[in-house]
Amino acid sequence: MYRVLVTSKSFAKYNPEIMEELKEKGIEIVRASASNMTSEQIADEVTDYDGLVCGIDRIDKTVMEAGRNLKVIHMNGTGVDHIDVKEATRRGIYVGNCPGANAQAVAELNLGILLCEARKIVKHSKMIDQGRWEREVGVELSGKTIGVLGLGAIGRRFVELLRGFHMRVLAYDVYPDLKWCKENQVELVEDISQIYIESDFISLNLPLLESTRGMINERSLGLMKKDVIIVNTARGGLIEADALIRALKEKRIRGAALDAFAREPLEMDSPLRELDVTMTPHIGASSIETMKNVTRIVGEHLVEVLVNGNPEHMLNA
Repeated sequence: MYRVLVTSKSFAKYNPEIMEELKEKGIEIVRASASNMTSEQIADEVTDYDGLVCGIDRIDKTVMEAGRNLKVIHMNGTGVDHIDVKEATRRGIYVGNCPGANAQAVAELNLGILLCEARKIVKHSKMIDQGRWEREVGVELSGKTIGVLGLGAIGRRFVELLRGFHMRVLAYDVYPDLKWCKENQVELVEDISQIYIESDFISLNLPLLESTRGMINERSLGLMKKDVIIVNTARGGLIEADALIRALKEKRIRGAALDAFAREPLEMDSPLRELDVTMTPHIGASSIETMKNVTRIVGEHLVEVLVNGNPEHMLNA
């Protein structure tokens, strides 16, 4: 019987029957003693396990040294920037994720918080709670220009959701699907600065890589329209927080809608908490449908790697 430690709170939460199905196939799932664990805490528990299913926990050398029997580390979702894939590869540990499984949920939230920021929906709701009947003028999406950075599964689905707003869509992607872009009237740009200069709204739908880290910075913010709204449901590290905070305080941009932060949970003393922005606690993939789908995919991958010895779907196979 293979044993897998699970630190992700959402794994099998809405389809617990998968736990029994995995056990019948030779994999025992054991939940970690706590959530939001540090790498040191995970290291204390991962000893002797064959696999590890994590959320956004930091999985580094400390964990891998302690997990001397680890054969697979699987993200219960898409992004793996918090997993030291190079170290895992060096140790012969497979790393897996669920690309595209959360596309619908994240794209819908992307649109949702964009609308919230454009019309200050959350702010007005809080006013009502406080007994205030006040109105702040917002902006419409229709007919405007939106720049989409990243046309992976989430970026493409987001663009499709925008069809009813009749927007001009500019996009940047290293490996774009040219046929899809043509079918969806997406204008690809070669120079990313064009998106910064021409867009009324900018959506970040990119993975966090060395090439994308801090791409929203003083320089790029300086190119943007004064009325631009920036949306980030991807990774907090895409934005230099201090530069964004200064731009918001100085009213050099209209606003921001953020579901991802460089450090999570967001620090209590973060200046973002004092600004007039829309923020959510990294809930992009937090839909019942997505959680079920991700658990199913993770389960299938665990069986393939541990039971069948087939690492075909692993990132570092």
